[in-house]
Amino acid sequence: MTAIFSNQQQRAIHSIWVLGLIIAFLQVSNYFINNYGPETSFYTYLWDTQNWFLESLVFSWYFYRNKMVTKGVIIQLLFMPYYIFKSEWAGFLDYHMEIDNSEQIYTILNFVTFLIPLILFTVFYYCAETKPDGISKAKSLISQFVFTIIFSFILSSDPDSLYKFIGSFVGTSLYQKDIAVCIIFLLISFKTVSVLIAFLYLSNRIYNLKQLVNPIDVQPVSVNFFKWGFLISYPIFLLLIVEMGASVFTMSFSFSGLEISTAINVVSGLIFLFITARFFANLIQFRNYTLKKYYGVINALSVLPVLNLAPFFLLIYTKINGTSISNYIQSLKQKRNIHLAIYCALLVMYYVYQYFSKEKQMRDFSVFYKLIVFVVSIILLSRFKISTKIVPFLAVGILYYSDIKDLFDFTDGFLSFLKHKIISFVWLGTLATFIFYYVIDYILHKCFYTEYFEQRNEDEFKAYIERFQ
Repeated sequence: MTAIFSNQQQRAIHSIWVLGLIIAFLQVSNYFINNYGPETSFYTYLWDTQNWFLESLVFSWYFYRNKMVTKGVIIQLLFMPYYIFKSEWAGFLDYHMEIDNSEQIYTILNFVTFLIPLILFTVFYYCAETKPDGISKAKSLISQFVFTIIFSFILSSDPDSLYKFIGSFVGTSLYQKDIAVCIIFLLISFKTVSVLIAFLYLSNRIYNLKQLVNPIDVQPVSVNFFKWGFLISYPIFLLLIVEMGASVFTMSFSFSGLEISTAINVVSGLIFLFITARFFANLIQFRNYTLKKYYGVINALSVLPVLNLAPFFLLIYTKINGTSISNYIQSLKQKRNIHLAIYCALLVMYYVYQYFSKEKQMRDFSVFYKLIVFVVSIILLSRFKISTKIVPFLAVGILYYSDIKDLFDFTDGFLSFLKHKIISFVWLGTLATFIFYYVIDYILHKCFYTEYFEQRNEDEFKAYIERFQ
C-alpha cells in the first residue's frame, strides 16, 4: 500500500492518543466546573481558559509534534481574542459604555478573531507540507483555507444532542447522569482526534475533486488500514448524524430565520458526512474484495451502533479466501440472493413489530408503505451502480411527498417563497434529508453490490479483483 501520510503528518498522528486524553480531561473538567464549581470569578476564568486551550491545541498539535513550537504557540495565542469576545464581559462593557450597534460590532469582531488564526494555520500548514504539482499557489492556499474552515466547524460538538440520543438509557440519579456525560465527552474527544486525522488524510486529496469524492484508491486493504480506517471514520459518521439529527433534521420544512454561521456549520457537517460515508462504504467493500468474501447483510450492520462490532471483527480476523478468483465470482450471485433475502426478512420483522407494538387505535399502515420503499430500494442498490444517484432521492420524494409539495407551494408568490423558505432553515433541512438518505443508501449499495452483478463480464471483473490482492 502506498504511503497516505507525509512524514510530518505521521509525526502528528504518532501518540495522538495523548491529545485525546488531554481533550477528554479538559472536557470532563469543564463539565464539573460548570455544574458543581462555585460561582466565582476564578472558576469562570478557569472554564474559559480550559475551553480556549483544548480547542486551540487541536490546531497547534501538528506543529508541536513537528518541533515547530513557535508556530504552535502563535496560533494558540491568536485564538485568545476569539474566546475573549465570546465571554460575557463583552455584554458587561456594552451595558456600562452604551456602545451603538454593539451587536454588529461584536459579531464582526467574533468573525475576524476567528478567521485570523485559521488563515495563519493554513499558511503554516501549507508551507510545512509538500506543494501539489500542477496547481497554482493561490489556488492551493484557497483550497486549503476552505477545507480548514470546514475542519474548524466539524471539530465542535454538541453534548446536549448526544445526551438526548442516549438519555432514554440513563436513570434519574445524578451519578448516572454524570457518568453518561463523561462517556459523551470521551466520545467527543475520540471524534475530535478522528476529525484531525481525517483532516490530515484528506488535505492531501483536496486539490483533486475526483480524489476527494473517492477518498480511497483502488488497492489492497490490509488489516491495519481497515482497522484504523474503520475506527476513525465510523465515530465521525455516527456522531455527525446524531448531532445534525438534533440540530437540522428537526428543522426540515420549518420556517425559521437563517443565520450565516449556522448555515456554514451545517453545510460543513454535510460535506464531511458525505466524504466520510463514502470512505467508510468503500473501505468495507474493498476489504471484502481483498478477502475474496461476500458478507452482504453482515456488512449492512456496520451502520448500526454496537451491532457494527460484528462486521468490524469479522473483517479484521477473517483470513483471505484461498480459493481461486473464478470460484469466488461464480458464487457471488447465489450469495447475494441469500443475503438480500435475509435483509428483506429483517426489514419485514422490524416493520411488523413496529406496527403491532402500538395500541390498536394508534396503528398506521404507513409503516408498510416504508417497508415497500426500502425493500425495492435495497434490491435496486444491490443490482445497479447508478442506483445510488437515483434511489435515495426517489425514496425521499416518495416518503416526504406532501412536505416537498408544501415546500414548493408558490401560492403566496415567488418573493414569499424566497423569503420564508429559501432564506430559512428549510433548504438546509431538505438538503440534509437528501444527503442522509444518500449516505445510508451508498453504504448499503457497497455492502451488497459488486461490479459483476451488472456487467456479467467474468474476465473483466477478475482483473478488477486482482488489483485488491
